Amino acid sequence: MSYLRKLIDITASTLLLIAAVSCSDNEYIAEVDDPSVQPGDRAATIEVPLRFHVEKPSLIGKPLVNDIPSRAEGDEETDDPEKAAEEAINDIWVFQYDENGNQLIAPRFYKVESSEIRKLNIRLAEGNNSHVYVLANTGDETWAQDKDFTTLEKFVSYEYPFTEDNVEMGKDERLLMEGHVESTIRKETDLHPIDIHLTRMMAKISFKYVTAEAAKSLIVTRVIINNMPLAMRMEETPKEENYPAGNDFETRSVTLDKKLASGEVYTFYMPANRRGTTTNTDPKAKNNGAPEKALYVQLFVTSRSNGSNFLYTIYLGENDTNDFNVRRNHNYNITLNLKSEIRDDRVLAAAANCFVVNTNNEIMFDPYTRTETGGGWKYSDYVNKKVPAKKIAYVKILWQYVNVIGDNRNGDRVWLDQYDRVHVKTGSAVGNAVIAAYNSSNKILWSWHIWVNNDKPANLDEAVPYYTFGWTGSADGKTGSIITTNDKRSVKGRSLMKCNLGAKSGNANDYGLKTYGTVYQWGRKDPFPIGNLDYNVDYYQYSRGNVGDLRDNNNAKIDMNTTGAVHTTELFSTEQTSATTGTIAYAIEHPTHFISPVKSGASNPSDASTCNNDGDWFWGHNDLLWGGKPYSNAKKYEVTTGCVLSDNGATEKSIFDPCPAGWMVPPGDMWLGFTKNGRNATGGAYGNINSVHTSDNASYRGFRMYVQEWKKGKWVYFPSQGLRTAGGRPWRNGMCGNYHTSSASAGGRVNIFHLHTPGEVDPFETSFGYSRRAVGGPVRCVRDVDENE
Repeated sequence: MSYLRKLIDITASTLLLIAAVSCSDNEYIAEVDDPSVQPGDRAATIEVPLRFHVEKPSLIGKPLVNDIPSRAEGDEETDDPEKAAEEAINDIWVFQYDENGNQLIAPRFYKVESSEIRKLNIRLAEGNNSHVYVLANTGDETWAQDKDFTTLEKFVSYEYPFTEDNVEMGKDERLLMEGHVESTIRKETDLHPIDIHLTRMMAKISFKYVTAEAAKSLIVTRVIINNMPLAMRMEETPKEENYPAGNDFETRSVTLDKKLASGEVYTFYMPANRRGTTTNTDPKAKNNGAPEKALYVQLFVTSRSNGSNFLYTIYLGENDTNDFNVRRNHNYNITLNLKSEIRDDRVLAAAANCFVVNTNNEIMFDPYTRTETGGGWKYSDYVNKKVPAKKIAYVKILWQYVNVIGDNRNGDRVWLDQYDRVHVKTGSAVGNAVIAAYNSSNKILWSWHIWVNNDKPANLDEAVPYYTFGWTGSADGKTGSIITTNDKRSVKGRSLMKCNLGAKSGNANDYGLKTYGTVYQWGRKDPFPIGNLDYNVDYYQYSRGNVGDLRDNNNAKIDMNTTGAVHTTELFSTEQTSATTGTIAYAIEHPTHFISPVKSGASNPSDASTCNNDGDWFWGHNDLLWGGKPYSNAKKYEVTTGCVLSDNGATEKSIFDPCPAGWMVPPGDMWLGFTKNGRNATGGAYGNINSVHTSDNASYRGFRMYVQEWKKGKWVYFPSQGLRTAGGRPWRNGMCGNYHTSSASAGGRVNIFHLHTPGEVDPFETSFGYSRRAVGGPVRCVRDVDENE
């Protein structure tokens, strides 16, 4: 009798890692006199012929065009290399247990030299009702030697770790397979081959999307696989039971950045995740009643027509209505037909801290699921359905410009539905708003920026490629250089968003007030309005007259009657940083409070003596808020005194990143190509500035910067939109652009890119006041993935 087991893609490197970190009570001896005897054998062995049979996977769904037919479809022969790789057996481990479940012989490793004749002579011990297990394709002859497989129970319950590397099968990788037979082994008999039926230990998922004419503006740019278990059991549990058991097992989300064409088939592998069935009968409602921890795939879709990014969510299973079981040794074929841009409950806005929507539109998003990992922060530490104090009870508008959303006193513009999804309906005006989620004690748990813009700024198709200078550095920054050979910007950066975060206009030919975006204290996720002044030299009050007509949830005017630099009971208060206020918890609960380190009387601190905490809002400093690693571990180069170039390696987006889905805060070296040699260009020397402008550009309120080559090619407009000083007062609209990067510097400093209109471009802001982390500065987002040339 044979016991069929199922499918996995585990690479040899992964298994080497498993071997390195596992422990065992067994001891193995390197040399023995008789090669047929190994340390750990409890009985003599005899030579036995073994024959392999790779079991057919069960097929779920119709075969896809260009997909690999399975033998379940009657195809006994194929020349397809992917199918051949899925069925290949390169090596095996053999385990034998007696009728009581105790190990009879030490595990043995064999290479399978022939791909055609699946037959091999192995050594087994004599015995009644022996349990013989075969594990194929570890690719490692030492894999079992440091693991405790001394009993059958220990073997069958062993769990393999599952990593992101296992999702896609490489060219030279093989699927791990397992098989079992119970047989009596006797030397006296004329031994016939022992037949082992091997089954793959993971599920195979193949999918494609097909776009109709009415949906041709939709493009798929990435795939996100959610609720993948971290491990898989050697032997499958009874199929009627949920696996993994319970709902407390750990899972991971895996993001695959691949721009898929309509009709293209994509394949990946995953461990079993069986969550049972429901009573639902409507395919459109399957997602609504999905069991906790059920596995699902999301296609990240960009709409060229409205500029929003959406997640098309597909829960896997044996049907499209009520089954949520992903089983080993099953092939799941999925076709998503995009017939139009009309959205139903299966389509969510892509999760982030900022949602870009056009006017008179509606989005729906999941407020509990986030996949960002940068900086090591976990979203579930702050918003968590399982923890009553972190569970969302309701949502409402915190602030908005007039008609950006509208009057929500009846809860029909912003609301939380019965499935814990947030809905937002935008109004007739472009601009910005912030909505907040509250727990049952009326405490803000999280907040989101609603950016209403009709120029599709978050459209990934319209991201602008840029090139910058390469550079070298060291741990202490004492050695290094900016590589400017032949004026060539040789390093391709992550493509740029076409306008500032929060701008009302994304039109390349616009400039001035409507191109000014919102501003951010470094490391915080929530925006502050900058004000409605097109050009202003001096500090000004953070009041309704200067900032604009802000409204609350009921469309009532929000009081703003102070300078913006003092404590107030109003919504937009400025608070002194301390061990209480200068924390993540306080910043999350008070997203409109400007947290200032400045001592009384100073708006823009000139040196450390005028402020506390070295000018940082976060008490004690934290370099990881926008991802990456600590400044002390970053690559650095002190270009000139006070001009320190650093790279904190923030390639993964943080949960505190303010940019929309698909975008993130830029790195510190993004701006090097904006000047002749990567250094500061001052004193109106336009010949050293890589801009379209060759003389006074004050009327443009910013710079049109070439972003790929020196003085030619593609240009992008960067407004000098002003800032909020570390003291909280707005300053210099139309004169200064004080742009944040993800790269923290020493103490309370951050790598700031500073524009000064007219005639100055500084990749390195050196003044104390401008370079503090407490400064509210603009953000120009870049793509959150590296792109091919």
